[in-house]
Amino acid sequence: MLTVSRLFFSLLLTLPLASCVNPGTPANRQEQVRLLSHDLQQLSPTVSAREADRLATTAIEESARLSEDFKPMVYPWMNNGLVNTGLRKRGLCYQWRDDLFPHLFRLNLQTMALHLTASKRDTWQEHHGIIVTAKGQRFEDGLVIDPWRNGGRLWWGLLKNDKRHPWKPLPRELTPMVLRPLLMPDLYPSGSKFPPTR
Repeated sequence: MLTVSRLFFSLLLTLPLASCVNPGTPANRQEQVRLLSHDLQQLSPTVSAREADRLATTAIEESARLSEDFKPMVYPWMNNGLVNTGLRKRGLCYQWRDDLFPHLFRLNLQTMALHLTASKRDTWQEHHGIIVTAKGQRFEDGLVIDPWRNGGRLWWGLLKNDKRHPWKPLPRELTPMVLRPLLMPDLYPSGSKFPPTR
């Protein structure tokens, strides 16, 4: 009897942990778009408000869509465990980044720049994201956008304030194959596959 009670109690405790992340209501996401656009515009007076709105909308909505595709757990490391054990096909941090990046790149931003980034590369804590800077701004002054961290509820913050991750630019030679047709069109054919735009 005691064993059954313990099992039931353990299952009850793990249920909230195993539940999927809700990417938020449309109204909630609209508020997130407003906040992200504001933060992007704070990068520099040269950042276009219209471009900031477009980038913010795309980043928030595409992250929510990825959450529906990946169905992440409340804690990202749980999702990584499912992927690494073969119970899920995709959902690692670099896959979130690689799926989000083309949608942002195709905005053809004129007043901002996108940078692939990695933290703690070649360690078990390796993490991937995207840095947004004003055009010509130093990488170190950019804004991190991270769709993986909160399972599709886009996380963002100034690079210098993200103490959990010492972000560095991803070296050109480590550009993911799926993104090379975008970032290296002279070297890679444009017919390569990458996520479709919506």
